[in-house]
This record gives sequence, C-alpha cells and structure tokens, in this order.
Amino acid sequence: MFTVDPGPGKPASGEALVGAPFPTESPTTVMAHVASVVRLIVLLTVALMLRLREPFVPAAPLDILLAVGSAYVVVTTFFPRRPVTEHPTRLFLICDIVLISGLIWYTGGSSSEYYLLYYLPIIHAASRLDFRDAITTSVLAGLSYVFIAIASGPMVPVVTNGLLRAATFGGSVLILAVFFAALAQEARSNRVLTARLQEALASVSAVYDVVRAANTRDSVQDVWDTMLRQAMRLSEADSGLLAMLDDDGKFQVVVRHQVEGAPEAQFDDKLAHEAIEKRERVAREEPSAGPQPVLRELFVPLLAGRTPLAVVQVRSSSPTGVNPRDVELLRAMCAEGAMAIENVRLRVETKRAAAVDYLTGLYNRREFERRLEAEIRRTARHGGEVALVLLDADDFKYCNDSYGHQAGDQVLQALAARVGAVIRSEDTAARYGGDEFAVVLPQTNVAGACAAAEKIQRELQQLCFGWADDGWQLSVSIGVASSEDELSSSLLLQKADRALYQAKGAGKNQICVWRRGSRLSPRAA
Repeated sequence: MFTVDPGPGKPASGEALVGAPFPTESPTTVMAHVASVVRLIVLLTVALMLRLREPFVPAAPLDILLAVGSAYVVVTTFFPRRPVTEHPTRLFLICDIVLISGLIWYTGGSSSEYYLLYYLPIIHAASRLDFRDAITTSVLAGLSYVFIAIASGPMVPVVTNGLLRAATFGGSVLILAVFFAALAQEARSNRVLTARLQEALASVSAVYDVVRAANTRDSVQDVWDTMLRQAMRLSEADSGLLAMLDDDGKFQVVVRHQVEGAPEAQFDDKLAHEAIEKRERVAREEPSAGPQPVLRELFVPLLAGRTPLAVVQVRSSSPTGVNPRDVELLRAMCAEGAMAIENVRLRVETKRAAAVDYLTGLYNRREFERRLEAEIRRTARHGGEVALVLLDADDFKYCNDSYGHQAGDQVLQALAARVGAVIRSEDTAARYGGDEFAVVLPQTNVAGACAAAEKIQRELQQLCFGWADDGWQLSVSIGVASSEDELSSSLLLQKADRALYQAKGAGKNQICVWRRGSRLSPRAA
C-alpha cells in the first residue's frame, strides 16, 4: 500500500518551479485582528478608569456590569464562535451596544463622555467588510443614545442632542463604508487572482512533474505512477488507479495508489469505456443532503491526439467528494501527461529498435558487446565467473541456396525463438552476425555453460521444416568459454570463438569448450 498526500499541505516535487507559498493572512484578516485587539484594549481600559474615576457611582451595579462586560470582551476576543475571517454574529454587536449603553447610563447618561465608545462595534463590523452590520450597528447606537438621553433629561434639547449625535454616527459610518468598500474590492480582486494563480501553478507543477519523469526515465510504468500521484494531489482524492488500454480494447490496471486507511478504488470498466468513447471526463455522483450531488469518482481519459491510451480514475471518500473546481486542472494535467507518455513510449521503442535485431528479435551485436562489458565489470566488483556461448548454424549457406532466403530467415527466427525460450531471465541472447548467435551467462562456470549449450542443442534438434524435403535438418556447432581468472570481454570472445571454430572443424553439430592452457591463434581462413 502506498501513502499519498493528495492535499496541498506538502509542497509538490516541482516546488522549485512554483516558488514559495502565498501568505495565508489577507488584509481583511489583519484588519479584523487589529479591530478585535483595539476593542479589547479600549473597553478594558475604560472599565478600569470607571472604577478609579467614578467613586460616587453605586458600586454593586457598576462592579457587576464591569465584571460581566470584561469577561464578555475577553471571551469574544480570544474565543470567537466563528473564525476571525468571517462576519461577527449580530448577537455580539448587540451585546456590545448593550454593554456600552450600560456604561453611559451609569456615568452620566446623555452627558457622559463615553458615548464615543459606540464607534467600537461600528468599526468592528466595518473592519470585516460587513457594511450592512456596520450601518445596523450605527442605527442601534444612535437609537440607544437617544433613549438614554430621553430617560435622563428634558425632552427637546435631549432629543435634539441625541439625534445630532446619531446623525454623526451615521455620517461617520458612511465615510468608513466608502473607505472600506474600496479596500474590500481590492481585497476580493486579490483573493480571486491569488486563487486562480494558485490553481494554475498547481496544474503547471503537476504537468512539470509528469514531463520531468517522462524526460528522465525510460520506464513507462514510472511515468504512469507519477501521473496518478499528481492526479490524486490535484483532485484531493484519497484513492485512485490508472488503467491502460491494450490492443484488444481491454483495460489493464497498471498502477494503483491510496491514502492509508482510505477504501480502495474499484475499477469501473463501463465508465472507463464511456470516458474513452466520449473523449471526455465522466463522473459518478451520489445524492447528498444539499442541493448539489456529491462528485464521488472521476474518470479522465488520456489521449495522445485522438488515440486513447489509458484512463485515470480518482475517488474521494470524504463527505464533500472530489472538488468540482479541480476537474479542469485534472483534465489539463492528463492532456499534457498523455503526450509525455506517448513520447516515452516512442523513445523506448526507438532505443529498443536500435538495440534489437529486426529479424530475430534478439539483441544485436552492439547491444550484446555493451551488455557483455557491463557483466564483466559487475563480475570484477562482486566476484564469480562469466560464461559465453557462441553457436553457429551448420550448413546455413546450403539452406539459403537450396530453399531460398525466406527459408533461411525462418530458420534464423526459429533458432532465435528456441534459444530465447531456453535461457534464464538474467542471461543475454543476441544475434552476433549472420547465422551466428551468442549467449552471455552471468555467474556461470564452464560446467553450467555446457549444460545450457546441451539444452539448446536438444531443443534445436526438435525443429522440423516442412519445406526441407531432401532431409536437411538444422544443427548447430557451439563454442563455450568462461572468464575464469581473466576478466576481459575481448579475451572471452576470442576463447569462445576458437572453441566454436574447433567444433566446426571436428565435424559440426558438436560442443567444444575452451580449456585453460589452450593456445589462442587467429581462425584459419
């Protein structure tokens, strides 16, 4: 089981491309914090001053009001019922008005100098860009002050004084509203721009990782793996799989990942084929309690031009499902990733074509010599022996002359197929040239190489060609040599070549072994 972090918490491997993360605190959030701290400091300072400056006020009511008010201010500042980035509840604003009105009532009513405290809840609401609450708070402040003025003095001057101050609150709020509206518009524009830029960078980062994997690795499987991981990260999915479309039109799951503890995604062949046929993403939705269904699974086709390659299936088991906002990012990544996959496949096929003999499907001479040299170096580091088997088809010229070159090609192909089927997976078989073949056997001594040669010879004796009506039977002469104490690819080739020449000279259809102490000399013409 693989563990995948599909979310944006960890930086992607392409972080060097996308740069440092964006700041999480917006100007609106900073203003909200500042307003909350100012509110706390001012109200607690006023509460302390009242207790020190107003000894003539009845102690019990004021002390209760100050104690309850101080506790209320501290709690609502440090333990808000909502995050500070959200609008404050109107209940808090009403409580602020009630607290400030109580302070004004106990400190002189309409003549109290603390009426300016009404600006605190107004600014508090406006700082969060909630102008409706700011205007509502200013109206409540004005009405509260008018009520206090009516209850504490003569009617006409008090009403006039209260209305004047209420109008002052309203005018101040309008000025604040205009100022904060401009700031709010800029903040909203910045947030939208930042969100879009982050989405674009996430998509670019995912494409960068897939393309980098495609350019630095020759394994298509590695690129499939990288693509699925990036698809899960972009869509915030907790499980997923990638299914490749084979030549028969059937899907084969080639890679599967899931977050630890998440349910495993089950491949849906029907929806996968639907995505391929429509050349478009297909979603599986589930009903939800809200107005919109939950996007549970997403199937995105990988297309190289119009040629379908595979399908990416991602699944989210969270209550909200796959985020619809990430669908376009995932589609863009898959579109670019499909082209990267196709480039890897073409590069792998080109390398393979350069290393493989076109007729027999075995390695060609250049690749054989490269692998033999690599095996010699590996043996030099870790010890052991390397054995080499050279085999040559007997009377191959007679086959070509008597039955034609097409028959000769069939013989070479059948010989190569039997040799490839007999040897071990760690051995290397190659067409050395013409009708001559070579097999490298790592960590094998002379005895093991002879056993392999005998097995090859027995397999080839079973071949029968219908066009050989004159009784011609394929046979091979084989030369065997081992590196023993001398680790040299050229010397090993010379030994096996001389042993093969001896097998030919001894009557063909034989196995000859190079023995220690034998003299090396050029082949006779």
